[in-house]
Amino acid sequence: MSATDRAPVVIVGASHAGVSAASELRAAGYAGPLMLVGAESILPYHRPQLSKECLVGEMREPAPIRPETFYSDRDIALRLGVEIDSIDRATGELTCVGGERIGYRSLILATGARARALPSAIDGAERAHLLRNSGDRRRFAHALRHATSLVVVGGGLIGLEVAATARARGLAVTVVEAGPRLMARSLYPEIAQRVLEHHRAAGVDVRLNSQVHAIRDDRVELSDRNAVAADVVLASVGSAPRVALASDAGLACDDGIVVDAFGRTSAGDILALGDCARWPEVGGTRRHESIAATAAQAKAVAAGLLGSAAPEIGPLKLWSNQGDLRVQMCGPVIESVSTRIEEVEGDGCVMRAYAGNRLAAVQALNAPWPFNAAIGEITRDIGTFADA
Repeated sequence: MSATDRAPVVIVGASHAGVSAASELRAAGYAGPLMLVGAESILPYHRPQLSKECLVGEMREPAPIRPETFYSDRDIALRLGVEIDSIDRATGELTCVGGERIGYRSLILATGARARALPSAIDGAERAHLLRNSGDRRRFAHALRHATSLVVVGGGLIGLEVAATARARGLAVTVVEAGPRLMARSLYPEIAQRVLEHHRAAGVDVRLNSQVHAIRDDRVELSDRNAVAADVVLASVGSAPRVALASDAGLACDDGIVVDAFGRTSAGDILALGDCARWPEVGGTRRHESIAATAAQAKAVAAGLLGSAAPEIGPLKLWSNQGDLRVQMCGPVIESVSTRIEEVEGDGCVMRAYAGNRLAAVQALNAPWPFNAAIGEITRDIGTFADA
């Protein structure tokens, strides 16, 4: 048996993507050595909680994705608090910060993404908090304890979740969005308008088509020369994939690690999934930043490593709880579609978007059962990443 045969499949990145890849490999029948490496020193945890219940009440630590026994029961070697510095493709080894070297049989990169900071041209940009990991959450939660006002820069999913949570706690909340509507990458205009109305009705001051000029100790100055009170500022302006390891190793990257329908990179023994990877789809490639997409990608990666057929991929769903507003989405936001909105008893609605005669997307507010029923209408388009 060669040294390569004895080496483990190593997964770098211990968040949802990394844990899902390890779990799927075992479920698919891989019985060889398997190692999951994470830079943080705590068990892999649920990151969506960072912008939801972890900012409420006692601000609990985020819950583990799996208990520690999950890894030991499946013979997954869990290496936490270990940061990888480089990949040596010639020798099949990883070099850790500190000098340790780890050999791999195959390598799976699940390095995720980092939160984008505000442009340095903004005076006081360094005062804005980021929210991506447990350490960010701890610092942000501590800053909020004695705050009475919060400004969220960016009207995307995470920013609105935080805004709703903070408003429910009694803070004066302002959302500053540079574009003409909220959640523009995720929502169709009709649904975005209803989300806007909901937040404004809850007392959130939403400023569209507005940009931050400067951040001071107690206020944020806007480009229109107005200012809003701000004891705390959160930057929620998107993410950037963590591709340094891949790029330095010579792998193809383009706003994400470029992979095929099985997650394989330009180096055959290295794969990638999750927020760091750019997957093929009809019409091009895309970085999917959702747990649903990660779960599907993990099945594809396991199939790619084991030489199995590509798994069937159902419609990918994304959801967001913004206070008492539940937003659900399935399908891309595309132009030149016709939409139909169905009101649901109470304050809910379901929107269907049609590209010609094909149902392209479904979005819903406070209508989980009708949403799931509508999703069933597009199951005829189920395919695989290999079909993209």
